[in-house]
Amino acid sequence: MDNFGFLFAANIFVWGGIIYYVFTLNHRSRELEKDVELLKEAINKE
Repeated sequence: MDNFGFLFAANIFVWGGIIYYVFTLNHRSRELEKDVELLKEAINKE
């Protein structure tokens, strides 16, 4: 019963890491979509 504080801290740490990872993937996805759009525009100009 004394280790609930550590369990709570570990739980917060893991969920924080998961949320950070999801936001990072979302940011990378948006950057890739921008790059694809730029490539499409460059191809259409030629």
